[in-house]
Amino acid sequence: MHAQSMGRPGWTLLISGQLTGGAFEMFEEVRDTPSGPPPHVHRERDEAFHVLEGRYAFVRGKDIAELAPGDSIFVPRGTRHGFKTLDARSRTLIIVAPAGLEAFFREMGVRIGSGMSALEAMTSLASTYDSHPTD
Repeated sequence: MHAQSMGRPGWTLLISGQLTGGAFEMFEEVRDTPSGPPPHVHRERDEAFHVLEGRYAFVRGKDIAELAPGDSIFVPRGTRHGFKTLDARSRTLIIVAPAGLEAFFREMGVRIGSGMSALEAMTSLASTYDSHPTD
């Protein structure tokens, strides 16, 4: 499979859930400015992040960890998490298991592109997809 643009700047689908029979999906995310998603929970999916470039401050539950290239973090389903890039250019691999957030990430891009904040976009999609903002 060839990598596919997600229609969202910085996001590339590397392995689709369709290819894995729904077992998992893998994305690459590049952020050119320090930023990140608001804290949220996936009730039905685990996530793993592997830092390729830059530095990240990850929140997992009540813990905060700083990750650099070569570092990874696992977020079990039901765990509050979020992150912020600390360097102007940061790049990570994201694995979601089981698969099911590809359409969510695409729709987030559409909403953010139309002027919504990440929190507004996530909140508007929470009833459709397994991504629920928390405080």
